Amino acid sequence: MAAVLAAGPGAFLSHQSAAWLWKLELARPVIHVVKRGGMNRELVPFDGYGKVIVHSTRRLEPHEVTKIAGIPVTNFIRTTIDLAGGMNRESLDDYLADADREKLLHLKKLETEANRWTGKKGIGLLRSALGDWHPATEEEMLIFQKEFVAALLKAGGPRPQVDPLIDGCLIDLLFPEYKVMFELDGHAFHRDPAMQTKDARRDRKHTLMGYQVNRFTRQEFRDNRAEVIGQALELLRARGWSSPDHAGLV
Repeated sequence: MAAVLAAGPGAFLSHQSAAWLWKLELARPVIHVVKRGGMNRELVPFDGYGKVIVHSTRRLEPHEVTKIAGIPVTNFIRTTIDLAGGMNRESLDDYLADADREKLLHLKKLETEANRWTGKKGIGLLRSALGDWHPATEEEMLIFQKEFVAALLKAGGPRPQVDPLIDGCLIDLLFPEYKVMFELDGHAFHRDPAMQTKDARRDRKHTLMGYQVNRFTRQEFRDNRAEVIGQALELLRARGWSSPDHAGLV
């Protein structure tokens, strides 16, 4: 609150400091605030602790701010948009996952607001990350499954059974001789707690039946296909598969 007051009228806690107030970041000695107009500047206390960085912005709408415990702060959506410019994909995914656990993540609202920020640093990355929270369509999943099998075979891996039924459950890829299952997920995250519970129960059931269950997401396959297929082959080797000498490239 002292940092907001020191920055003057119209200031709001922002960036990492706002994320801390939203329970998405650890506390840090440097405090960030934002206000319309002026210039970016720093406020340094006499003892040097608790430096305040004041971010200047041309846009700070009433619907983008709120109060928490009486402290003026950017709302979750504006905080996310401001932070995205300083994140890589991995840190942004972790941040969104934390926000989802805190029940702050409302995809449509965040996507709508992100689309209003054309040209802002990090907006493209944020849009891409949000897009991967939407489950893939059935057609996209079929393509993912075919591409995964093709890459596995090209690397010299064994041919799996596709969509077999095990104890009433449809399995994406099964290697029965090695008791290995590969499940292919259509998005980077399982947001629905009911779906998380269902998957966990199903995986435990198959583990008790002697199967090794491994999950791969469409996002990680798209981002680093060679690494994913390499890991898939290692998982199969650990269960007794021997790779042929004529294995090709992924």
